[in-house]
Amino acid sequence: MFVVYSILLFVIGLCIGSFLNVIALRIDNLSTVWKGRSFCPHCKHTLGWRDLIPLFSFVVLLGKCRYCKKTISWQYPAVELGVGILFLLLFLKFGIGLALIYYLAIFSIMAVVFIYDLKTQMVPEVFVWIALGLSFLGGWYFGNFSFWEMILGGLIAGGLFALLVIVSKETWMGAGDIKIGLIMGFLLGYPVAIVGLFSSFVLGSIVGLIYMKVASKTLKDSLPFAPFIIASTLLAMIVGQGIINWYWGSYLF
Repeated sequence: MFVVYSILLFVIGLCIGSFLNVIALRIDNLSTVWKGRSFCPHCKHTLGWRDLIPLFSFVVLLGKCRYCKKTISWQYPAVELGVGILFLLLFLKFGIGLALIYYLAIFSIMAVVFIYDLKTQMVPEVFVWIALGLSFLGGWYFGNFSFWEMILGGLIAGGLFALLVIVSKETWMGAGDIKIGLIMGFLLGYPVAIVGLFSSFVLGSIVGLIYMKVASKTLKDSLPFAPFIIASTLLAMIVGQGIINWYWGSYLF
């Protein structure tokens, strides 16, 4: 059953990823998510069910539109695969239960934030506030820490980003990153939130250096930071406590 559940969660993740991609692309006019059919952005041809099978259609069509043969953006399969892996990782971490549903909901919302910020360098405030509310209401309940450890984690993560925003006058990162930092702290609690914070800066630095090298950018060019906070939150949630135990032996803060 473990293998069956793993495959099932991965496939569900692919489908949810396809839906989240639509939300992120139409976030400025969400009513269109429920109205109208999907269409090719190049030739505007309405897509049939054969063209909309998550990941599979992209592979079968060799990354091209069935009708105009124009290249399909890699964003579609990348998001679908990414959310599929996300669902699988959360299942491996929490198993089947309410905790899994809770974290799937929050990280699905954060996936929309991830995609939108990566494309526009802005965070969709409504989605961030929903995730923040959910993380505050259930972070301590489903996490392996107390309510006060959740609050401390939020103060550390959100407080650091708030300090950076104030000191830099929003030139280093935006005010929206403060709320995402709070979400990180509430979901991870203290001391795992510290691992998440450290990971976000390391990951951001590595990707930033690669980006400058490949795209011939400089330090003056901006790079959205919310995706690194979100990715590091997931990373720390899965392996953060293990890293702390490895670093400190059996001693915890």
